[in-house]
Amino acid sequence: MEFLPHILLLSSIFVFGYFWLKPRTKPKPSPQKQEEIREMYRQRLHTELSRIENSDERQTKKIALLKEFSKELEFNLFFDKDDVQVLMKELAGY
Repeated sequence: MEFLPHILLLSSIFVFGYFWLKPRTKPKPSPQKQEEIREMYRQRLHTELSRIENSDERQTKKIALLKEFSKELEFNLFFDKDDVQVLMKELAGY
């Protein structure tokens, strides 16, 4: 029982040391993260639409995807309402 305080002290030191010495990751700047998200949506749109040969079916799928993207971006912290509209116009022109 006399070792219990020593064990607790050592384990506390190890836990503190781990959190103190672990590598810290820096968050990405907002414009960089925003551009990564834009590129992800461009890629998703391209891959989904490249499989479809019929132009009417492609247009229907494109509209459905743009609605889905708009709903997703509505809750994204990196995009405000104006940014979402700009991105949707850009993707609609694809």
